[in-house]
Amino acid sequence: DVAAVACGTGGTLAGLAAGLAGSARTLGIPVLKGGFLTAEIRALQTEAFGGPRGAWSLDERFHHGGYARVPADLEAFAADFEQRHGVPVERIYVAKLLHALVTLAAEGAFPRGSTVAAVITGRPFP
Repeated sequence: DVAAVACGTGGTLAGLAAGLAGSARTLGIPVLKGGFLTAEIRALQTEAFGGPRGAWSLDERFHHGGYARVPADLEAFAADFEQRHGVPVERIYVAKLLHALVTLAAEGAFPRGSTVAAVITGRPFP
């Protein structure tokens, strides 16, 4: 139902949204502040596909101060996630994405029974 991805430049979201079938939608979580990604993603899709493709949206609340910023609350969330699930969590992109999804689920953003996939595009730093 939802494929969620952390966004830097928006390229992954632009392509992912264009490739999803049916009623699936893409949710982007920008890791940079500034609110500029909507226009960037539209431009990328226009350049690549001739116009907008797929259902997508951005939730810009989870940048945690901007690129490469990892405040204490995000660090605590990531450490807890790692401990609970035994999965290492990269802090600059992935922690922000996972924090957003947990928060959005608690807010009721995804109807019960929805399938939500977190698209992980990188691995944790060694």
